[in-house]
Amino acid sequence: KANSLISKIFTMKKILKIFIISGLAVLCYFLFEPVFQYPLGWKELPSLQDEKALTIHADTTLLKYDNMLGSFFRKLNNPSISIAIGHKGRVYWNNTIGYKDISTKQQATVQTQYRIGSTSKAVTSMGLALLLDKKKLKLTDTVGAYIPTLPDNLKKITVAQLASHTSGIRNYGTCFCFPIWETLNNDSYTSVDEALFIFKDDDLLSEPGTDFSYSSYNYTLLSAIMEKAAEKEFTIFMKEDVFDSLHMNNTQVETDSMDKNHLATFYDIEKGSYKKSFAVDNSNKWAGGGFVTTPLDLVRMSNVLMTTSFITAETKNLIWSPASLTNGSINNQNYALGWRSDMTDKVSNNSTPIVHHAGMANGSSSVLILFPEYELSISILTNNTNQVSELFDIGYEFATTFIKDLSGDDK
Repeated sequence: KANSLISKIFTMKKILKIFIISGLAVLCYFLFEPVFQYPLGWKELPSLQDEKALTIHADTTLLKYDNMLGSFFRKLNNPSISIAIGHKGRVYWNNTIGYKDISTKQQATVQTQYRIGSTSKAVTSMGLALLLDKKKLKLTDTVGAYIPTLPDNLKKITVAQLASHTSGIRNYGTCFCFPIWETLNNDSYTSVDEALFIFKDDDLLSEPGTDFSYSSYNYTLLSAIMEKAAEKEFTIFMKEDVFDSLHMNNTQVETDSMDKNHLATFYDIEKGSYKKSFAVDNSNKWAGGGFVTTPLDLVRMSNVLMTTSFITAETKNLIWSPASLTNGSINNQNYALGWRSDMTDKVSNNSTPIVHHAGMANGSSSVLILFPEYELSISILTNNTNQVSELFDIGYEFATTFIKDLSGDDK
């Protein structure tokens, strides 16, 4: 009997050990799911450049831009590239080449929606500018005036500090969540207020206004304030007051329940192989990184911004002016309110002012560049990760060509 009891105890210990090891293995998998998934599912990238996916314009001037897009597409070997150019309040040219979905060979069109990552901040700034113009919000307003239930260290932050990343709020980190990286969030948040719980109790990195620290959570909190000022949910306010007004018919926040008919499939491309990017839920950062749209819509937005037909010139200059820190210096990224304001020597013989934002999301990259001197805007989107630098180069080449075409013309 004693031997039988000991045997049973050993058996139970083995079962318990197996149970614990299995449980830890499952826990590790879900904590580090992107790492486990990354080596799996890679397929050889088909020859995309041979597909007749490019619209050819009859106009010889526009044909030049069609050919440029085809050339860049062949060099990058992306699933697809979509681009639009705006000039003096109108869409000058737009085109798309490649696949919305590689496996089904479904071609991308000018209506295909892409994730735009942090370029969402520039989109959100349009809503902020509208509220400023309508006197529903002031840049000096504090968080506490709109959401008095938040911790004291957040309540003293101003709207301007949130929009310019000088609030001291931390960026993405790790947590005991699935997966552990907040930037690869899988949880669905039903409201902006719910998403505040991710970071609201954390210490600030610095005293508000004293330093620049880029964080999409700034825009999560900013959108919560915009809701209160607009007296509408953030997503409804942006749709009704911004997108509908500007005819941005293919722009929306990405949700599980959205109509995905025009949504691109998002990919990682590496050494001639491709796979679908890790599935994420961007509801923790709609305002700062959760919009999907098209280059056509972004150029429409940029057109009205440069012609000040949507907001006043004063407010436009406000959102384009780099924020100063409390010591009087300009922040080190020339970051304004949802835009970066810089100079470039890559488009003409002279240094040219640009206003821009770029973004990278899982399986997508975006660039939006405005050249106010020429009333010119260029938006480029692709369904491939880690392409921001290449897209900037492409944008500058298109701008250089366009500016040369303008020679002898009025700017």
